[in-house]
Amino acid sequence: MHDFTGGITPAGLFWTVRLADDAVTVSPRGNILGVDAHDVAVVDQRAVPAGETPATVSLQMTWKGGGGRRRLAAGAPAFAGRFFRHARARGTFSGTEDGFTFASDALKRARSTFAELGTERNGRFLAAAIQCPRCGGP
Repeated sequence: MHDFTGGITPAGLFWTVRLADDAVTVSPRGNILGVDAHDVAVVDQRAVPAGETPATVSLQMTWKGGGGRRRLAAGAPAFAGRFFRHARARGTFSGTEDGFTFASDALKRARSTFAELGTERNGRFLAAAIQCPRCGGP
């Protein structure tokens, strides 16, 4: 099994990789989000044989939302957001490391069985004194 991740930072952050600013695009209405990232440096963490190998991944994904937005909020854990009632995602993905390569079919962009698109604030980013005009959070 291969697990392509951004590794673990000294602060403990994991599964996160910074993308170039121009890799992410959002339509003016916020209903279409695109990610186009090429040769992003990650590590391949394997269980058998155990170890980490430097790797790269590339992806092109598009999320589309429609049907109006719904608000969601919860006090514990702190969470507020506005999400499109209907969303779908399509894309391609590939990965490479020394001795192993895979790629989705570029002619048949994978379609989601579930997708979510919206804005949210959570945890420490949802302080009671902060108002979020986009998501309606306190």
